[in-house]
Amino acid sequence: MNGAKCAACLAAVLFVLFAFVVKGAKSIICYKCNSKYDPRCGDPFNPYTIGLVDCNITDVPSHLKGKEPVICRKTVQNIHKSIRIVRDCGYVDDPAHDDQDCYGRLGSHDIDVTHCSCTTDMCNGSKDVVSNGPYWYSATATAMVATAAVTIMGFFLNIHHL
Repeated sequence: MNGAKCAACLAAVLFVLFAFVVKGAKSIICYKCNSKYDPRCGDPFNPYTIGLVDCNITDVPSHLKGKEPVICRKTVQNIHKSIRIVRDCGYVDDPAHDDQDCYGRLGSHDIDVTHCSCTTDMCNGSKDVVSNGPYWYSATATAMVATAAVTIMGFFLNIHHL
């Protein structure tokens, strides 16, 4: 492999690594489920059985077009003594409540709702959502991509020397 091909490979790997790091800094990863359709979404919640979503690549609700996802949410709905838990991405931040204790709202006709919102990856998986944040998630993913990039580059450099 000549120097130009090696430089092109290095540039490609660095571009992918840079794109991943920049994308990771802007996106938020949340659990997305509804206990009405999947009882595993309720409490107690088992995060190993529910998928994660990158909120930046999910469909934005029509009434929120143009908004970027900024939080993870957990909503507990008690409707006529039937509990439903919804975990999802959120598009409207609320500094008074994000990363704080959950808060409730009473409705009419035996309905009440508890809202929780947080600003770090996978933070809507706990019973009481307060963002202590698994910051290791992004760091681990970045480290894995960097390790892969170094391994690939090492492979291409070894081919050059064969």
